[in-house]
Order: sequence, then structure tokens, then C-alpha cells
Amino acid sequence: MCASLHTTALTALTLIVSSALATAAEVRVLTVGSTQVAAKAIAADFEKQTRNKVIFTIRPPFDIDKELAEKTFDAIILSVPAMDIHDKAGSLAPRSRVALARVGVGVVVKEGAPLPDVSTPEKLKAAVLAARSLTYGNPATPNTSGAIAGDALAKLGILDEVQGKTHHAALTSGGELVAKGEVEMGFFNLSEIPKGVTVAGPLPGPLQGYTSYEAAVLPKGSMDKACAAFVKYLASAPAAAHWEAAKLEPATTYMPTRASR
Repeated sequence: MCASLHTTALTALTLIVSSALATAAEVRVLTVGSTQVAAKAIAADFEKQTRNKVIFTIRPPFDIDKELAEKTFDAIILSVPAMDIHDKAGSLAPRSRVALARVGVGVVVKEGAPLPDVSTPEKLKAAVLAARSLTYGNPATPNTSGAIAGDALAKLGILDEVQGKTHHAALTSGGELVAKGEVEMGFFNLSEIPKGVTVAGPLPGPLQGYTSYEAAVLPKGSMDKACAAFVKYLASAPAAAHWEAAKLEPATTYMPTRASR
């Protein structure tokens, strides 16, 4: 593991030095919101070391394809299933995919409200049944907090029972519902906790699911060396601390995705 981390970091830094020797470049990155805190912090380090500038465009998953069709980007950060689709379509530069991190789902309530005990499946079940209302994203969208939350409730055997008090809402609107006290309990990615809410705890182990993220170079972009350098740096050992600080697990800590084998 240590040797692998050293190799990854060395490769990333070698690319960084090479890119720094050239004229400073702009790297245009399209990413989903759940990775933006860590990615921006990593980009700040990258910019200090290379003189290159990283420009982010943040969009929800359902807007990514539209954005790609209308604008040109140099790199992309997406969840693994979406990356698979783009890879099969030939939309990614060959062998440029790198595994970055994954994030689990947490249970939230209004800031200042009593925190329910969600530490075990049984206690989570009791808390959900006792809550007057729930919110989470569209469970039909795979590899998202909504799908993971829906699956957890199904495993608890209460999905149908709580449908009548469940509001399916995107992160911003769902967070506002909980923050205003209009909905008692929500399920969100731990890296995207809205203002005005408090995390009662992550989904307990047997019910937890993860959204895994990767980065890749886009061949329709500039293909400047700086782009490849930044994508590699996102997965480097120095970047791991930023992923952890943003409540995501660096890819080196869990079973590797196809891209990192």
C-alpha cells in the first residue's frame, strides 16, 4: 500500500513539474457537487505548485450531459456508473480514468433538534418510524444518496410503510425542508450536508452504501499536459487528506474500482 501511494504521488509530482515548465494553462473541470469541496482544495495546492489555473463548473448529475453537449471541458469528475457510460461511448481519453474517493450517506435533522440514535439498523428503524416526515433524493437515480437511502429503508422492511410521509427532493430543496423544520429527517451524502441541519450519524454499517467518484481527461478539451497532471494529482497521496477532510474516503482505503486496478 505504501509503495503504491509513493508511486502514485511520484508520478503526479513528475507530471506537475513537467507542466510547470510550460506556459501556465487553464484546466476546465466539470464536476458534480459532492466532490467540489475536496477538488477545489486540491486544485489550490496544484495551482500553487504549477502556476496553472483550475476552473470548475459545478452541476448536478442530471445536468452533466447537457453541459458536455454545450461546452468544452478538459476533465470531468463523475460517479463510477456515469463514467462507465462515457467510457463506453468513447467520450474519455484512453487510460485516463483514475479512482478518487467515495462517500456514504448520513441521517440529518434540523440544527438544534434532538439527535435520534441511528447507530444500529434496529435503532434507525425505530427513529424513521417515529419521524413525522422524511426526505431524500430520487431513488430511481442509481449510485446516489436517494438510491442508497431507499435501499436502506427497503432492507429495514419499512419502505412501503413510510412512503406516505416521504418527500423526494434534490439536495438544496430537501435541505431547506429539514432546516426549516418542515421535514423531520433527511438522508444526504456526508460530503454535502446543507446548512441548518445536523448529522445524527451515518447509516449503520449493514445499510450503508457508497457513491464512488473518478476523474478522467476529455479528448475534446485542450489535452494540455496540465490537464493530465491535475487528474493524476486528484488521486495522489497529498490529495488524500483533502478528500478525508471533506468526508469522503480516498480510493486507496477501500476496494479499488475498475479504473484503479
